[in-house]
This record gives sequence, structure tokens and C-alpha cells, in this order.
Amino acid sequence: MVKVTAWRQMVANFPNIEAINQSHKQVVQIKQSLGTHKLRLEIANDFGATALVISQLEIRLNDQVDALLGRVNGQTSFSVPAHQRCWTDWLTLPVQAGDWLRIVTVSPTTSPHTLMQTLDQSRIKLKSVATQRFFGVDAIEVERRQPARQLLFFGDSLTNQGYYSAALTQAFEKRFPDQWGVINGGISGNRLLRPGHSTSVWGPSFGAAGLDRLAHLLVAQPVDQLIFMAGLNDLLHPGTGSPISELPTAAELIAGLLQVEQLAAKTQTKLIRLTVTPFKTSVIDGQAGWTVAKETRRQAVNHYLGQFDTTIDVASYVAAPADPARLAPEFDCGDHIHFSATGGQLVADYIASQLW
Repeated sequence: MVKVTAWRQMVANFPNIEAINQSHKQVVQIKQSLGTHKLRLEIANDFGATALVISQLEIRLNDQVDALLGRVNGQTSFSVPAHQRCWTDWLTLPVQAGDWLRIVTVSPTTSPHTLMQTLDQSRIKLKSVATQRFFGVDAIEVERRQPARQLLFFGDSLTNQGYYSAALTQAFEKRFPDQWGVINGGISGNRLLRPGHSTSVWGPSFGAAGLDRLAHLLVAQPVDQLIFMAGLNDLLHPGTGSPISELPTAAELIAGLLQVEQLAAKTQTKLIRLTVTPFKTSVIDGQAGWTVAKETRRQAVNHYLGQFDTTIDVASYVAAPADPARLAPEFDCGDHIHFSATGGQLVADYIASQLW
């Protein structure tokens, strides 16, 4: 029997979000990449100042009426202490790859601040597209006889939002059914070299430096393949909420990317690098996100990345033909930084064509 992380979403600190659980009942549906007869769920309270009380945790398969109750140490009502996580007891449930788990979390906690985020609804279904954030279960681990491999998407909001990463997950599942567990290691606002440091109301959610996060993720469980796209916020944030003095040189960013390579080599993880995408005409909190100096650094970093056979040049693919410093309209959600749902699908299709 082998144990593998079938699904994981990154948690972040959102002290500015209040009353997200006003109804004291949350419904989240998560598409399963791996078949199993035995699973357990992790509940996260990393940033809670007090215990997260779970009155009941219901798990249903697809649209079944009957539910299993998640237990911790045999108890259906339990608490996750402040700044901690806990796993449920193992559950017996015949899950097939492609099934949906419907998780109903009943909790008296009105304003949990340890939250996960998604815009894409093809892998994680929330109450509505506008909801975006959810609390509680952040990972699903399965036990099975068949071997499985671990895929880690790592980066910032481009990864976290899910438009390209979910679509590429679907491509993996189509080509390699019931073979890959998937971790979305993206955190919106995350930088590679530095932790979140911003006047933005979202600043606390930007997380620890990407290098520190990646090192932790790669030792927490074996990872077979890492799809890495980070460095954009290192350029974007300085001067738009973060001090301009925190703008790294190209050499500093490249040194960080070399550390990523070393981490992957040390853990025997296959590394797929994606180039840093364009962001000209972006505006963050009323400040221009793009400058000529930032663009010069981006191009230098992408030139470095282009030396590797395992680099996929997403930046050139999504760039506007008339101005490669800009995101082309067919990929742009409208803020000139992030992918739209359609753009994310196109990016996923392009990456898949380069992988296989």
C-alpha cells in the first residue's frame, strides 16, 4: 500500500476577511485525481489566534445522499488548535478518479482567517464563482495499492487562481488517468525571494518567501514533477506597495532560480521551468506596476531560463505581438497581469504540447 497526497491547496493569512462563515456551514466540492478505498482529510488553522471548532464534517461522494462523518480520534466534533493542522481518522470510501467529494463543514467560527483561494471552478467548486475563498480542509491523502506520482504546481496567483494549473491537471488526467496526485502550491501575491511586505490590505496573505515555501513542500512529501512559475511579483510589487528598494537585480533573481534548481536536484524532482510573463500597463493600488527597469530584468531572467531544455517559454507565447512587454488580449483577464479562464486554458494546452 502507498500513501499519496491526492489534492492540496495552499492556505494563506487573510485577517482582512470577516464573516466568511456567517451561515456556519460551508460546502466545497473537490474533484479527485486518484482512485482509492481509503482516505483522510487535513484541516488547517495555521493563522487562527484561537481554535477552529468543527461541529461536523460531512463527506459525500458525488451526489449521494448518505454522508460519512469525518472524525478526529473517533470524535465527530473536534477542534484544531491555533496555528496547527490535524488529520481526520482514515475513512473507507470507494472513490474513482474523476469523482467529486462534497465536503460540508459545520463550524461556529464566523471569521476564520486561514483560507484557501481559487477562481477556477473546474477542480474546486464553491458556493459561487464570487466566493473565491474557503476554509477548513486543505488536503486529501489517499492509501492505495497502485503506485501514483506527485505533481506540484508552484508559483503565485497565476498558479493559485487555477485557470492554467487546473486545465493542465485535466490534461495530465486525460493522458495519465488515475496516476497523478496534484498539489497547487500557488499563493497569490507570493514572491520568490522575499516574504510578503506591502501596504496592500492583502499583504498578510502574500506568504513566506517562495524559496522557503518550496523547500518545505519538497521535503514534506516526495514530488515527482515540479511545474514552476514564479518571480513576477518580485518585479511587480516594489514601488506598488512594497518598497522600491526591494526590487531585485536580474542577477539576484537568477540566483534564486538557481536555488530552485538545487532544491529540485536534491529531492530528485523533475523541474519544468516556465518563463516570467509580461505585465506592461498593469496598475496596482493606483501605482504603475511596470517600468523599463523591471522589463529589462524580466528579459534577462527569461534569457537565463531559456538556456534550459526543461524551460517552456510561456512568456513569449502569451505576449502581444506588437509589444512583447504586454499580455496579449486573448490571455488577459483585464488587469494586464493575470490570465482569463480562456487564457489559462490556452496556456495549459501550450504547456501540454511542449511536455508531450
